Amino acid sequence: MIYKSHREDAVRSARERLITEGLVRASVPASLVAEEIEQSWRRSVSHHVNPAAGPHILGEIDPDSAILRAAGRILDQWENNLTDTRMALFLADEDGRIVSRRIVDAQDERTLDGANAAEGFVFSEQALGTNGLGTPIEGRGAVFVRGSEHFNEALSRLACAGAPIKHPITGRIVGSLAVASHVDASSPLMVSMARQAGYQIAEALELMADSRNLELARTYRQFRSSKHPVLVMNSETVMTDLPALAHFDAESHAYLWEMLRLHHWDQDKLQLELPVLGTEAMVRRLGRAGQDAIFALEFMEPASTITEAGVAVVHNQGHTATRTPTPALRDVLDGLSSRQARPTPYSVVQQQLTAAAAVGGLIRVVGGPGAGKRHQASKWLRKHTGQEPRSFSAGDLVSDETSWAGMESALSEGCGIVVVGGGSPAGELPGRLAAFAQVARPGVHPGARVILTERTSGPATPGYEAEGLPAPVRVPSLAELRGELPDVVREVSAELFPGAPAPRFSPAALQCLLAWRWPGNAAELTRLLAGLHRSAAGGLIQTKDLPATMRQPSLSSLSRYEQSERDTIVAALAEADGNKSRAAEILGIGRTTMYRKMRALKISDDERMIAPGA
Repeated sequence: MIYKSHREDAVRSARERLITEGLVRASVPASLVAEEIEQSWRRSVSHHVNPAAGPHILGEIDPDSAILRAAGRILDQWENNLTDTRMALFLADEDGRIVSRRIVDAQDERTLDGANAAEGFVFSEQALGTNGLGTPIEGRGAVFVRGSEHFNEALSRLACAGAPIKHPITGRIVGSLAVASHVDASSPLMVSMARQAGYQIAEALELMADSRNLELARTYRQFRSSKHPVLVMNSETVMTDLPALAHFDAESHAYLWEMLRLHHWDQDKLQLELPVLGTEAMVRRLGRAGQDAIFALEFMEPASTITEAGVAVVHNQGHTATRTPTPALRDVLDGLSSRQARPTPYSVVQQQLTAAAAVGGLIRVVGGPGAGKRHQASKWLRKHTGQEPRSFSAGDLVSDETSWAGMESALSEGCGIVVVGGGSPAGELPGRLAAFAQVARPGVHPGARVILTERTSGPATPGYEAEGLPAPVRVPSLAELRGELPDVVREVSAELFPGAPAPRFSPAALQCLLAWRWPGNAAELTRLLAGLHRSAAGGLIQTKDLPATMRQPSLSSLSRYEQSERDTIVAALAEADGNKSRAAEILGIGRTTMYRKMRALKISDDERMIAPGA
């Protein structure tokens, strides 16, 4: 007992010298405390932790948190095994906050309460200094803190063995587990107990994890030893090291996932030049095709010379052969390049209109239904005249001669004219409009031009060139701009809501936009963005914010059996109020099977579950 008292005094004296004399001048005898204790003391001093201050409370504890759900049964077992001891169990989250306390002997409750060792109090090392819950999180290893080795004097009557809890997928420290007792009843075996309980909780977290994410984590561990930055991804999750983050963002993930998923993989490796990312990437597809695929990207720096086709395929034997990428993959490469190297799609249309106006005479704009022909024409005229353009129908010009007088009046007032032609105008109208637009009028604003819009059903344009008509300016359909869709979204949003920040889409929501067919063209996108601006209120747009049909773009390809199975699962989810575990019980299938079927049948987690026919 005398020896223990002398040691406690020596430990307390060494700790106080470190605080008062500073980290440089003070030293701690190596035989006095373990290395991890001295390192923790030094971290505590550098964080200016007050050894006399008690812990603070941090918000409410979420009873449904992953660490509590994983640890509940394990803590019950350990509490039962420690019945004849004077030991207590503590579980902390990643912030060092105690989220569960198990006291075996009721006599210890008063002592622990006196040290504020209770649920809700933060025992992080930054808040309380060296202790059995915060130090394992900070030091990423097990620790045994006895008596005055605690930085806070209020804990000097306790001994605490703690171990960190590492998430089995990410490797991140998600909490800590500590076994505590009175300092006189402590035992070195407490460290082994804490380690074992921590391992068990990590195993429980792994069992709770989605099997796809486990596979993703194994893939990441396989490639992370590469000398290059590495990133692995599936449709929902990205795992990467910090150097690779410089090459990636949410848009890049959505682009590459959608296009790599659709690419015809007849080789096991694909080398891509990604100009917008400033590097090349060696891409491997692992796992199954489609939604269950996993892609591993190893970023090469600096980028080497790529073939004219832009893609090289590396065979198993290591030989490299060039091949032309599929159209879908070419779209994503062009799209990624355009974000940095080229102007936005509709700014190109505006530039082409300016070039057409320099020639003089009638300006023609062609494109599919809803492509935005009238909008682009009006935008150009508004910019070049400073006035709102006048619109006329091609049909009215054919049947009503007074409309031509209206166009004369509009030009004399300095306004531009948009003639909405619908389908390709027939008869003499195109030629008459061309002649009308050629007439020089004194005093007319130079930007007051005549623009004829014509609807086409595809890339081909009407063959009026032989009749002396000018070549048209074509407005591309939204489906053609798939690789540049985020740029289009920002451009359209800036026009709809000047001064407002561009909408931010989650990767999953952006994937839905990229996969959508856009039957309504740019007009459909405009309506969508207007609705999202009202509902999302500047927040991150999730898949649940999108129209139901857009969230499930591939449902039309389901077989009759798959559609029936999907309806059954949706009905079970509705009956279980969205609880997937309960829905799996209703259907008589395992939870893992339930998750797999939901992914395969495009049943979104954030989709509001309504039974068919309701």
